[in-house]
Amino acid sequence: MNIKYTQKNNHNAVQYPIPDGYNVKTEIADQMLCCETKYTLANKVLYTITWKEGRAEWMVSSERSASGAVNEFLKKTNRKKSQISGVHVFGFDIKILHQLRIEQPRELSTDKITIDKRKRPLNEIQSLSQQNKRYASFGRNAYKKVKNLILKHRMVSESEEPICICSMELENGNNIINIKYNSLLDLTRLDAYVRACDETLLSHDGYRRLAAIEARLIREYQVAHRRIEITKLINNQINIGTFNLDKGLDQQSILDDDDEPQGNPDGIIVDEQEVGNGVYRSV
Repeated sequence: MNIKYTQKNNHNAVQYPIPDGYNVKTEIADQMLCCETKYTLANKVLYTITWKEGRAEWMVSSERSASGAVNEFLKKTNRKKSQISGVHVFGFDIKILHQLRIEQPRELSTDKITIDKRKRPLNEIQSLSQQNKRYASFGRNAYKKVKNLILKHRMVSESEEPICICSMELENGNNIINIKYNSLLDLTRLDAYVRACDETLLSHDGYRRLAAIEARLIREYQVAHRRIEITKLINNQINIGTFNLDKGLDQQSILDDDDEPQGNPDGIIVDEQEVGNGVYRSV
């Protein structure tokens, strides 16, 4: 797309670049206007002015020039034809905006994009594992880029620590891909998740399905790992014993603190030989 410039009325006039998808609000004759520019398929610029009168919204446009759109507005609102410059109304001559438009193409020219043609397009990859590898590779590269931008824009906390990137959400057709970045977990928050799951009897699979559709939730494996840690702490601090009314006191067994859970992913100590007997604990 070739960049268009404003018309040059005389030899000393400055030609300003006309951006695509540009909009600015301005005021003419006590009327607030929204001025927009958009490049058409015919590589022309469509100048559009919209405004409100009460609850009604009006619009005029011109492909000739910004001044042409302004004249259409004056005609539509029964105002006298004016010599107001369309360049001024659309803000093309605002110094700071003009300077940004000059610098922007320079920045784009320096940031050259290198396409790795050895990689197949994502839609041609049939294997789910290969797709996940592509997402993971993209996530790592994106993390580095965004982290540099965070430092560049000084997005830091009061302690001068840069803000953290927690997750990134992508949309591929009807599929939502959540890329989670490992960050330091707040144990208090993690313990609250474990307690909520226990009190609501939410199973591993149930929480996993919930976390799959809500990116802000802590991953299920992290909650499960913390549950095991909490269970081990309880087992170490509170002695758990069993008793059988048919046995004497000297025959009762007590589970030692050093006993390791056998075949239980949650770390809960269970002696199958004592199933059905009474249980007590010392606190």
